[in-house]
Amino acid sequence: MPNDDRLVGELKNIGPYMVMVLNRIGIFTIVDLLNSDYLDMLNRMKGQGVQPHILMFYSIEMGLQDRKWNDISPAEKKELRSVLGL
Repeated sequence: MPNDDRLVGELKNIGPYMVMVLNRIGIFTIVDLLNSDYLDMLNRMKGQGVQPHILMFYSIEMGLQDRKWNDISPAEKKELRSVLGL
């Protein structure tokens, strides 16, 4: 992905609330996001008092693929739920 030093808010699907959440857990750039593990992110969110929702992770995953969050396929949903232990 070109320009990985861009801020996370420049990704598709990532609005002000998600920027705040990601920044709170130490993720500021797309590079930070790419170097993060979803399960670790989930646990860090909980540790910061954020109630994570699966849709947050759908938005992140699809944003990294430059796709709309609701473009996610059933197989991709299943894989993310598995990774997150849901």
